[in-house]
Amino acid sequence: MNEELIRQIVTRILSDPSLQGLLQGTGKSQDAWSRVKSEALVLLNYVSDFPGVLTTVQERWGETYTLRILPSDQVYQAKPELPAGMSWISAEEALGKADWPKVILPTCSANTLAKAALGIRDNPISELIGRGISQGSSIELITEYLGFTSRTPAAYRELYEGYLEKLKSFGVQILRSLNPSCADVKFGSQEPNLILDQKFLSQQPNLLTDEQKTVNQASKAQSKESQPNQYPVINQPVRSVFADEPDLKREEIYYTKKFLGDKQAYGFPEASRVLVSAGTVISPLARDTLKQRRIELCLEREKGRGQG
Repeated sequence: MNEELIRQIVTRILSDPSLQGLLQGTGKSQDAWSRVKSEALVLLNYVSDFPGVLTTVQERWGETYTLRILPSDQVYQAKPELPAGMSWISAEEALGKADWPKVILPTCSANTLAKAALGIRDNPISELIGRGISQGSSIELITEYLGFTSRTPAAYRELYEGYLEKLKSFGVQILRSLNPSCADVKFGSQEPNLILDQKFLSQQPNLLTDEQKTVNQASKAQSKESQPNQYPVINQPVRSVFADEPDLKREEIYYTKKFLGDKQAYGFPEASRVLVSAGTVISPLARDTLKQRRIELCLEREKGRGQG
C-alpha cells in the first residue's frame, strides 16, 4: 500500500461528519449517543393474548429501555412474534449479566409471585428476581394476570396479598394493570378496589348463606369486642389489587397422544378446553393439575364430542 493511498483513506475517515461531530462534542453523533438506552429484562410467563401484552409492554417501556425478553418454558414453546424493538434473551445470557437496572414482570404468575416472596430461586426467572431484589434493581410487577376472581376464597386471596405485601417491603413496585392508560393502584394504596366488601356481597346474594347474612346483620349492631368468636368475620372489607378475570371463550386444543401426564397438563393454556380420544390414558396427577388450572377436559368421540 503506497503513501498516497494511505493519505486518501485517512482524509476520508477524518472528513466523515459523524466523526467530526464526535470529536467536537456536537452534531449527530452526540444525538445518537444521547439516545442510547439501558437494557430492561422482561420476565414473560404464558398468557393467551401475547400480541396485546407485548404491544403494551413496548408502548409502556420501549421509549426508555431496550427490552430483552426472557421466556418461561411455556412461552418458549409458543414462540410468539416480538414487536420491533424487542429481542429474545436466553437464560444463560440473562444470568451472565452482572446487573439488570430494570426488571419487569408484566404477566406474573401466582407461582412466580409466591417464589419471589418466599425467596425461592429454583429456576432462571425466580433466580433473576432474587438477584434483582438483592442488588436493589428497579422491579415492576403487574398483578393483572394472576387469575384471581371474585369467586376466589378470601383466605386464599389474603395469602397472596400477603406475598405482595412482602415484595413491597423488598422494594418491588406492585401495579394492578399493565395498561398505562389505567390508573395504577399500588398495593396498600387507599384507592377503592374492594372485592369482598358489603356492597359487593349485597350484589352477589348467592355468595352468602342465610346464616351468614344473619350474622352480618347482627354484627353491625355490636361493638368489636362483643362480636361472637364462633362465626367468621366476613363483613370486614378486604382490599385487593387483583383484577377480576374476564369471561373469555375457552381455547380448544386437540390432544392426539395416547398418554396425558402432569407435564403435558402444565403445557396447556390456562382455562382452555382439551379434547382427547377415548383411548387416551390420563394420570390422576394430570387430572388434578387440569382442574387446578381450570382446564376443561372433553372426550372426542367418533360422532360428535361430549363432556369428559
